[in-house]
Amino acid sequence: MKVIVTGATSFLGQALCRRLREGALPEPVELISFRHSFDEAPERLPEQADAFLHLAWAGVGSAGRNDKSIQAYNLEMSMAALKKADELGCSRFLFAGSQAEYGRAPHGGGLQREEDPCSPRSEYGKTKLLFGQLGSRWVDSRNEEEEVPLRFIHMRLFSVYGPGDHENSLISTCLRKFPKGEEMELGPCTQDWDYLYIDDALEAVLGLLFSRDAEGIYNIGSGDIRPLRDYIEELHGLLNSKSLLCFGARQDNAEGPVPLRPSLERIRRDCGFAPRVSFQEGIRRMLEAGGLEES
Repeated sequence: MKVIVTGATSFLGQALCRRLREGALPEPVELISFRHSFDEAPERLPEQADAFLHLAWAGVGSAGRNDKSIQAYNLEMSMAALKKADELGCSRFLFAGSQAEYGRAPHGGGLQREEDPCSPRSEYGKTKLLFGQLGSRWVDSRNEEEEVPLRFIHMRLFSVYGPGDHENSLISTCLRKFPKGEEMELGPCTQDWDYLYIDDALEAVLGLLFSRDAEGIYNIGSGDIRPLRDYIEELHGLLNSKSLLCFGARQDNAEGPVPLRPSLERIRRDCGFAPRVSFQEGIRRMLEAGGLEES
């Protein structure tokens, strides 16, 4: 299988490319990866490919998430990637969407299902959702005219963590401060959350990549749903930290205090996905990889 990956230097992209090069896979893979967009080196594109994984997305930090010009560029780049996948004869196009697409849309306290209404707060979430909608419609229109269908797979990823995560992510910041006993200023952290370890995220992506039938939107999470504060307090306890936890000392980020309650029923049904790494085990692996002291 010939696979193109954009966004290969992102947290997920680096881990995925390592797995595609080195891991045990259902079939051999020839990988063509791009740091960001394929147009940085179009001469490296093959004449034909089987799958296109579009992970590239600019402006993922706090400032960029509400920058309309950056997000407009992301939309343009993503549509270009989708059309390039079609030109190369790919049978599937996988797009890395986000939990931010749901926003604060009402879900009655139940699980967030792929077909539920979305109400994203940030330009980042709005643009991820918009590309998912426009891309799906474009593929539907294309498939009416072409004999060989192109499957559009929209991966709605929840909070992925693990070795190699951004140094300013909440978990990375906790792992840096807690062993030193440094005070930690936090938002209220009362919203429901779902943390997914990187290895489990890779299993979900690979399951969708190698599936013969997967198509449409898929939530990708752990199913370990609880208040964000509970995760932080567990991490604090795992490190036997003396750090003072100052909940409510900071404002919420660009997304606001959105709840994360993903239903995983669809990806379980279509790919047999079952997360295996508990939060405690995930933190242990991060400590081991980063060489941090546990006490």
